[in-house]
Amino acid sequence: MRIRVLGTAAGGGFPQWNCACINCREARKGNEAFRPLLQSSLAISANERDWYLINAGPDVHQQIESYPALHAGPGIRETPIAGVILTDAELDHTIGLLSLREGSCLTIYGTENVRKTLHSSFPVFPMLQSYCSWQWKSLDPECLQQIGPSGENNEETIIVETVPVSRKPPLYTKWKNEEFTLTDIWEVGLVFHNKKTGKCLAYFPTLEEITTSVEESLMKADILMIDGTFWAEDELVQMGATERDARNMGHLPIGGSGGTAEKLAAFPAERKILIHINNSNPVLKIGSNERNALEGMGFEVAFDGMEVEV
Repeated sequence: MRIRVLGTAAGGGFPQWNCACINCREARKGNEAFRPLLQSSLAISANERDWYLINAGPDVHQQIESYPALHAGPGIRETPIAGVILTDAELDHTIGLLSLREGSCLTIYGTENVRKTLHSSFPVFPMLQSYCSWQWKSLDPECLQQIGPSGENNEETIIVETVPVSRKPPLYTKWKNEEFTLTDIWEVGLVFHNKKTGKCLAYFPTLEEITTSVEESLMKADILMIDGTFWAEDELVQMGATERDARNMGHLPIGGSGGTAEKLAAFPAERKILIHINNSNPVLKIGSNERNALEGMGFEVAFDGMEVEV
């Protein structure tokens, strides 16, 4: 099973061309210690013919163009992209669906809350019903599910495990007009199992807390790709960008007591990779004290174009 990192950046803030933080300023100047990043997303395939995007952000076309395996053809409207798997209904993970409307045979996977939202508050499916005929399949946290074509060759399918992460709804959701409750799960992590090798990769771009179910998923994974949004609890507060700290925004900070690095340092995974990184995070700077400390603990910082195999 091959996984390609199409994008590394966290959403919700200014894109780098319009951002004043030091990471973006230096990236625009061409400082090699900083790298401009695309929106956090993966491409995954069990057979390197049928590919699934994990989330679809605003720069999905640029991400597809950056990876030849995703290029269309040779037939008209023929594409190796078989579907999209959504971890939540946030705009930075779903707005790219509008740009994929020419892919008329896609299968979209997500939780029931995501499905309801994409038919109502952010009505992607009603808007696109005249352009394409996508198939929807709901992800169920109660069971393992097969992603990909059914048939005798199970080695060409991906088994996905859905793990609840957060009850934080998208800000655009209109609660008075929706059939949702405060106990609904809005964000999930995904564990991808390769039946051929027996290995798995855990993808948690949002990590609000390490619950028992999250810990069990991370403990058994061979590769971790986990929430690296913020280094410090008050990172954006100190910048004057917001009054909410990292945890209030639904993200465990990486550093400090009780942070992601401290909690996961002893986990047995072969590789521990931070992804979904905000442009304010000092770990983006190669050679920074924070990045050096992180790498000294056995963690990696994802980059656009990184590839792993499971």
